[in-house]
Amino acid sequence: METIITIELLDEQFKFKADENSAVDPREIALYLTEEIRQVETRFPAYARKTNKLAIVVTAALNIAKQNCELKNNHQHFLQSVATRAERLDRMIRSSV
Repeated sequence: METIITIELLDEQFKFKADENSAVDPREIALYLTEEIRQVETRFPAYARKTNKLAIVVTAALNIAKQNCELKNNHQHFLQSVATRAERLDRMIRSSV
C-alpha cells in the first residue's frame, strides 16, 4: 500500500510518496527537513523570510547535502578501519595456530 506524506514548508504544503521498503520512517524524513528549514529560516532577517524562500530552501538543501557527504565519508573510513582490524586479527589467529 502506498503512503503519501504531507508536510508544510514555508507556508506551502508538499506531498511525497513514502517508500514502503525503507528502513526510515517517512515522518522522520519530513520532520528532519522541516527542522533544517526552520533552523536556516531563523538565520534570515524577518523581512527576508517571505521573499527569499528559495534561498532558505537551497541553503537547507546544501546543509543536508554536506551532512550526507560527511556521513558517507565517515562510514567509508569506518568500513576501512573494520576491514584493517579484521585482517590484523585474522593474521594474529593464523600465526598463533
